[in-house]
Amino acid sequence: MYQLDTDQLAHALGYPHKGEAKIPARVVFDSREVSPGDLFVAIQGDRVNGADYIPTALEKGAIGYVADAAYDYPGAAHIIVEDGLAFMQALGRFMRIRFQGPVIAVTGSQGKTSCKDLLTHVLRQDHQVVVTHENQNNELGLPMTLTRLTEETDILIVEMGMSGFGEIAFLANIAWPSHALITNIGIVHAEILGSQAGIARAKSELFPYVPQNGTIAVREADRDLLAPYLKETAASFLWTSLEAGANTRYYARDLVLDTDRSRFHFCGPAGSFPVDLPYAGQHQVENALLVIATALALGEKPESIQKGLAGAFPLSSNRMEQVVSGQRLILNDSYNANPASVQATLKVLAGYKDRPRWACIGNMYELGPYEKTGHAAVGETFAALALEKLICVGDLTKDTAQAAIAAGLPAEAVVTVEDSAEALAYLQDQLPADAVLLVKGSHSMHMDTIVGGLI
Repeated sequence: MYQLDTDQLAHALGYPHKGEAKIPARVVFDSREVSPGDLFVAIQGDRVNGADYIPTALEKGAIGYVADAAYDYPGAAHIIVEDGLAFMQALGRFMRIRFQGPVIAVTGSQGKTSCKDLLTHVLRQDHQVVVTHENQNNELGLPMTLTRLTEETDILIVEMGMSGFGEIAFLANIAWPSHALITNIGIVHAEILGSQAGIARAKSELFPYVPQNGTIAVREADRDLLAPYLKETAASFLWTSLEAGANTRYYARDLVLDTDRSRFHFCGPAGSFPVDLPYAGQHQVENALLVIATALALGEKPESIQKGLAGAFPLSSNRMEQVVSGQRLILNDSYNANPASVQATLKVLAGYKDRPRWACIGNMYELGPYEKTGHAAVGETFAALALEKLICVGDLTKDTAQAAIAAGLPAEAVVTVEDSAEALAYLQDQLPADAVLLVKGSHSMHMDTIVGGLI
């Protein structure tokens, strides 16, 4: 955090200050995470009032707190605010104004975390980078990321999530990115946004905030969906694709996909170079292309990009982690799911040709009009890949099971269960000792408990 005391922060943001001014080490809104020297921000939630935890924060060494005037604890710095969330957002904007380096916004229907992690590995070699932690990509998490900026920070990478119209614009108005990367336009959140076209419109809210000397990395496959909004920015578009095309400036050739990595030649306007990526799957190559195009736009050298990607590993939990349990291999991608991401990971699973290949797939939510077809597409892909056993978890996956059987998968190869607990019990009893198991589903399906129960 920038070296400013609580009185300076309060004055800059237009809030009253009470008590002795002190310089906070960090800003924290969860009392369980407070360390000595932190500033605790009390936020009113749906079920919990953060102000109730001010005494706990102070006992743990917080130098002060942010709350309304009704809460008075002598001896601690007190920034008086009525709305802790609004304070965090104002603080985030203030920190962004002070920061003069590149700001890269990462958004998209899937692959945000992978792209964020890959870009971080590339840029951290030669720069001090602040990056979104885990999934702190909303109206509270993004400002929290901005509070971690310091005088030594060179580059800021912020992930932006959304579920409805106006949310990306709100986040962009805090972060004001100099560059952007849109992983893809899928069908997640179609329940709220109505269609894939609506999702494209929501993601493109980012465009007006990227300046003329900035760049926006996007997939050629999404050009038609984004076409109505391309004129809303003066930034340059970096179009990427797995194949060369008339309008594609960045693409891959000589692609080789293995179960644990991907190899290809990156081709761009300035030349080509080989890439050895320790991430499996064609979808990860698509992510890498976006990252490489962005890194080059930031002035990174090819050899630095190669080295960063070659040493990459997931920085966030439950994203295609390879977990070894005895002779078994569990592909833990349990954090979240949508049809495209499940199909992509099934193709990775298919690469393990000499072992039983099982997949435990949970409900996928927020698909709106694509709910039935999206779940069915996963079953059709499973059957087409001729994988051995499909465990469908939850009521929505009945369409997955039916589609898999209709596509030729033997009925005995499909198991349907109600929840993750029932799936775990079945797997504990039936999973072959040498199997490769993919576990994936929407976050609220608690698919991670399956992984935990098997290791």
